[in-house]
Amino acid sequence: MSNVTIKWVLACSFATAAAGFLLPFWPLSVAGILLSSLSGRWIFAISVGLLFDIAYGAPMNAPFMFFPFTLVALLGVVGRYLGAKYLFNKSLPDTL
Repeated sequence: MSNVTIKWVLACSFATAAAGFLLPFWPLSVAGILLSSLSGRWIFAISVGLLFDIAYGAPMNAPFMFFPFTLVALLGVVGRYLGAKYLFNKSLPDTL
């Protein structure tokens, strides 16, 4: 992707996630985080996920399962990795 496209994807994904936070509609926040993680910007996705977990009030010394937005970002990163490994840019007999 070009540099301008990357900036637009990051801006739109953060705007979507922020709109979900401001409208108290958490699926919109999840969609924004998934958009950034599936586009390949995993550092941005995980940091936004942690930001939203803290903003929604995740407990400080809690196990990792109390951080649902970070888990969504990590699942998106793993999905992007597995998709790139097995599905994208392969010839027809090598894909599912």
